[in-house]
This record gives sequence, C-alpha cells and structure tokens, in this order.
Amino acid sequence: MSSTTIIRSIDSFSSKSSLASPTVHKSIQSKFHKIIQFFLSFNIDRKETDDNTEQHAILVLRAFFIYMIFVGNILIVIFLSQSKHDFFITNTFEYHLIDARFPVKSSWIERNIRSNPYKNVQNKYGDIFMIDFNQIATFDDIWQFMNETIGNVFYRSHIWQSNSTVTSQRSIRWVLDHFLMIGVIRMRQVRVKPEKCNIPKSYSDEIADCYPAYSLDKKDTDPFGPITLSDSTKINMKQAWNYMSADKTGMGSYTGQYGTYDGSGYVADLAQYVRTNKHFTNDINELEKFHWLDKATRALFIDIVTYNPSVNLFSYIKFIFEMPLTGGIFPSYKIENKQLFRYITSTKYILIGCEIIIVTFTITFIFIEIVKIIELRLKIFLNIWNWIDIILLIISILMIIANIRRLLTINSPLYGKMSIYISTFDDLTIKLLRLQSLFDTLSILLTSISIIRILKYCDFAVTIIRIKATIQRCFGDLIGFLVMFVAIMVAYAQFGNLALGQQAPAFSTVGKAFVALFRTVLGDFDYEAISDASPIVGPLFFFLYIFSMVFILFNMVLAIIVDSYEELGNEHRDVINRMLIDVTPVIKQSIRKFFERFGLWEKVKVIVQFIISAEDPLNSKTVADLLQEFKYSTTSSLYDELRHAFAHDMTKLISKKDFQAFLKYSRDDKNRQRDTLQSLFSGNIPLIDFNEQQEWSKRARNLCTIQQWAQLRYRIARLEELFYLIEGKIDYTIRTSNNLLQNVILSIERSDNENM
Repeated sequence: MSSTTIIRSIDSFSSKSSLASPTVHKSIQSKFHKIIQFFLSFNIDRKETDDNTEQHAILVLRAFFIYMIFVGNILIVIFLSQSKHDFFITNTFEYHLIDARFPVKSSWIERNIRSNPYKNVQNKYGDIFMIDFNQIATFDDIWQFMNETIGNVFYRSHIWQSNSTVTSQRSIRWVLDHFLMIGVIRMRQVRVKPEKCNIPKSYSDEIADCYPAYSLDKKDTDPFGPITLSDSTKINMKQAWNYMSADKTGMGSYTGQYGTYDGSGYVADLAQYVRTNKHFTNDINELEKFHWLDKATRALFIDIVTYNPSVNLFSYIKFIFEMPLTGGIFPSYKIENKQLFRYITSTKYILIGCEIIIVTFTITFIFIEIVKIIELRLKIFLNIWNWIDIILLIISILMIIANIRRLLTINSPLYGKMSIYISTFDDLTIKLLRLQSLFDTLSILLTSISIIRILKYCDFAVTIIRIKATIQRCFGDLIGFLVMFVAIMVAYAQFGNLALGQQAPAFSTVGKAFVALFRTVLGDFDYEAISDASPIVGPLFFFLYIFSMVFILFNMVLAIIVDSYEELGNEHRDVINRMLIDVTPVIKQSIRKFFERFGLWEKVKVIVQFIISAEDPLNSKTVADLLQEFKYSTTSSLYDELRHAFAHDMTKLISKKDFQAFLKYSRDDKNRQRDTLQSLFSGNIPLIDFNEQQEWSKRARNLCTIQQWAQLRYRIARLEELFYLIEGKIDYTIRTSNNLLQNVILSIERSDNENM
C-alpha cells in the first residue's frame, strides 16, 4: 500500500464521518493531507523509488538534523541526571563499611592466623582477631559485623539535631557528619524447609533432615524460633520470626552468585520507632541469642538508605550474605547512588524542556511507525533498521512511563508525609530507588541505540557506505563464524570446568568458565590461578585455547572482512552510486541562499577563496575545478565520463601541471572531433572508418586516477621484464639444445670411426 493510498483512505474516512459544511470539510481534509505528508517525509527508506535525487537529499538532511536534535536532548537528560559525586560517596561507604576491620572471638582465631598479618588485640572477649567484611565466614562474624562496624557507623558516630517541640524519636540522625539516615536498618533472610536426606541407610539413624537449595517451592513460610514457644513474652521483635510476603516487605528480587531470591522472607527492622544505639544493640543481641540465623537460612540481606543533602543524592547500601547448601558464607555488597529529586537545581528548566522534547519526538515516532506498518505491513520486519526503530520506540515509551510513575510517587500524599524523621523502614523510598534504577538503565540503552541509529542517516558519507556495504556483504559469513565460535567456546568451557573447576573459581561452573574464556580473549585472565589448579593440564589448556582463538578464529574474521572489502573495492563505484546520497550541492545551495538573503554572498565567496588560496601555497586544483573548466573546453561525452569516474572524489587535489595537461588533452580531443566531423562532411573519410575511429576514441578516453595509472605503468614494466626473462630462457634453451645435439652427433661419429 503506497502513501497515496493511505492519504486517500484517510480522506475517504474523514469525508464519510464528517457532518460539517463543505468548507470545513475541505479544511480538515487539507490538514489531514499535510499531517500525513509530514510524517511520511521522514520515511527515507523509499529512496529506491524516488526519482528526484535532489529532493531526496533534502529529505535526508532534514531528517538527519531533526534526529540529531532528539539525540542531543537524550544526551542532555543523561548528563544532567548523573552526578559527579557518585564515586566519592561509594568510596566513602566502602572505606567505612567494607574495608573497616572489626574483632572476632578467639574461638575462630585459627582459621586466619597464618594468612593475616595483624596482631591480636586484647578486649572484653579476650584474645581477638581483626577481619573485614570480605572475610566474614560464620554467623558469629555477621553479628560482630552488625555490632561493631554498622553500629559504629550508623548509631555511634552521629550528630543529633532536634527541636524542643518534638520528641527524641523525631530527631535527625546524621551519619558520618554528611549523611542523613532515612528510616531504620532492615535485616531480611530467606529460609528453606527441611526435607529427607538421600543418604545410605547406615547414616540414616544419625542424620534426619537436610536443607535444599533455595527455590520458590522449597522456601519456608512457617513461623520458627522462640515465637513458636508457649512462653514468648520476653521476645520484643516478634515480627522477625514470622514470614512476610514480597508485597508486605516492599522489596524486589535479587540474583546472587548462588541463586535468585524473591522479596519475601523474615524481616527484622532494627531499633524501630526508637533509633538509638541501645535499642539497636538490644535487637541484635536478641536475634543472636535465639539463633535467628541457622542452617535453614539461604541468604541474608541488610538494607540501609541514606541521603546527602549537600549533593542531593540518596544512597542505597545493600549487604548480601549467601549460604548455599554446600556450606560456607559468601558476602557481597551493592552501593547505589540515585538522584530522586531532579527538579530542584538551577538546571531544572533545561531538564524539563529536554524531557518534553523527548516525549514529543516519541509521539511523533509512534505515528511514523504506524504509517510505516500500514504502508509496508509484514515487510517492515525484513529491514534491520526497522527493528532498531521499534526497539528504540519501546525503550522510549518504557522510560517515559517509569519517569511519570516516579514523579507521581514522589508527589503523592503518602510520600509527602515521609521525611528524615521516619523511624520505620522506608520501603517507599526503596521502590523509588528501583524505579530510578530502571529509568537509568533504560536511558543508557536509549542513548546507545539512538547513537547507533545515526548511521541510518549517514548515506552521504562514502566511508560509512563502504563499511555498511562490507558488513552487508560478509554478514552471512560472520553469522557462520559466530556459530562456530560459540561452539568452540562451549567446548573449551566444558573442558575447563571439568579439568579446573574444583580449584579455579573462574571455572567453577560452565557459565563462569564461558565468561572467563571470553575475558581471556580480551587479555583479562589469571594465569597463576589456572596453573595452580592443575600444573600440567592448566598451562596446556591455556595455550591451546589462546592458539585456537588468536591464530585460527581471529584470522578467519580478518580474512572474511578483508576479502569482502576487497571484493567491494572492485565494484565500489556501482555500490556507492546505488547507496550514496549526494548532499553537497544541497548544502552549498542552502549556504548560498542564506548569505544572499543578507547580501553577503559575494563577500563570503571572496573570503573563502582567499582562505583556500592561503591554505594551498602550490595553487593546486580539485576535480570539481577541472570539471568546471571542461564544460567549455571539451566534448559532452568526455565531460560526462569524467564526472561519472570522479563522482565521489570531487575534492581530490590535482597539481597545476596535471591540471594543464588534462585541459590540453581535452582541447586537443575537441579539435580532433571537429576535424573528424569536417572531414566526414567534406567526404574525405568514409563513414565506416569514422565509426571505427569514434569507437577507438571512446575506449581510449576511459580515464583513470593517477594511482591507477601509476599501478598500470608498474604492471606493464613488470610484464616487459617478464617477457625479457622468457626470451632469455628460450635463447638459453636453444643454445643448450644445440650444444647437446652437436655433442651427440660428435659422439656418434667417433663411435662409427672406431668401429671402422
């Protein structure tokens, strides 16, 4: 269905549904015409059916500049949404929470006494040993980390600021002098139900239950611990022993190293309602006393939210402790800094304006895609650029929805009551942080894809056209190579997992091994870990893999691309003529009209010529200048052939000597054509001879570049040397054969004489 059909169908629809007067109907119809034509003008994919090349060049330039406005607004929104203080805040919390060392009890000294250089210190526990967050390995270490590190940072080193009219619960809690603590600290664990062990009968009397890996069908939802006892009046944190769904906790799912955990679980909000160090310590001691963490725990999450008013950044600190069914505790952490209040700085009007422009462009793109779908139907999915347009449109819509939802949540009455005085866990801010994280991720994807989409409008650049044509030519070969590459990588990953998986952490699973091998290709590898895992198999595996990747596979990629580029070089003129959009005349004409409108064209022309002559001391000319001279000094056929041959090298410089030689050749050719025609009309030359001369002259005038001419002369010289060499070899062969024949004749004569 063509665009004309679309317009007619819309016009017919409007004419049938309209009950207004004929004048109003015609105005509405003309508006429909203009709107549809405007949106169809952005469909630059119709250039194959467009006969007006100049009009199409104007269309491409207009679409390119309008799209660059869209990309520019996206970049402005991204840069204004980011803060240069993110790294410093993350580094501050890592120094005070991750790298800070805290004491552990003497019963666990033996595990690290050999590897840790720190000396033992004496305190209330007796002999102690200092570890940091990454060295946590037991439940006791977790409680010590909560008491010592987190307690020191969030409940001991602080500044109280309170008004006389409010209670202590309404006081502001400062953390590290610059951060405000939002809500309280939350501990959340996920548990599994015990199940029967699949063990030999000889062990079944001693071992009753086993605890599986975490999954949704095996998670525990029943109350546990002292809350199940009849006398539970001494328990203050009753909620910590009861299961809460993800809707009630307000937490999202998390994917760790050993599993994926949903937002449900058993929640303990520490120092709730009374945010003091005493209540925080009492809650920690109660959980530790009644063994809130045990072998049924599969993951523990600690969530903390702070706000830095100096830089307007919320910080979400999350500590994760995973306890797989194989045993052990594996700590990790995540620190995110987000700017939830984005419209309070001096750049808020710029940010709002850019976001409005992005929304306008998104609505426009939706209409354009609808028109393209109506026009192309299922053919729209046969072009890779249409796929990119659809993906770009989906990401833009999702980003707008996430931003609107974030704004509605911030401006909601419920969030308006939330403040820095809140003494419960602020799950609403957690939701906002997740929305902001989604918005940032979508904006990053939108920026990347929109920048890649610029190549769609760059068909006026010869270099980009060559690259695009090369990729199109070798796309099938690259897909075949990709399949072979993945197959070889999977084979090596399986081999690495089986041979090195028990000792090397990077090869503990097939997936990790695949990632490690891919990073090895980029030069990021730990050869010592591979060698230590297996002194014989490790180095052999490593060097075999490197040889396969570098010397075989990568050479194949280079060969595929280089061969395709060379094949394209033989026919690059036809390909470029088919793909190129010549916008140079349009740009020159636009510039000229702009300056002519102010009466400055002649002055600008003189200035440009002066600059060109100043930058070109040799007074060299271009191919465009040569063509300009050829208009008046040569025949039309030679002019057309030269213009076609140098269609994409108009700015190529020609020396003054070559320029004059070309002009002399053209004048001589024109004179020769005139003399030939005069001889023909006077009857001196037969028509057949004239046709033969014209055919020879036409073939002889197939001009080439200076480089091609030099290459041709070099090949002719080599060919002459080859002929001389062949001639010498033939002479040598003749002389040798004559000498041999004479020797044979002499030997025969001697034998005959001897016989006689």
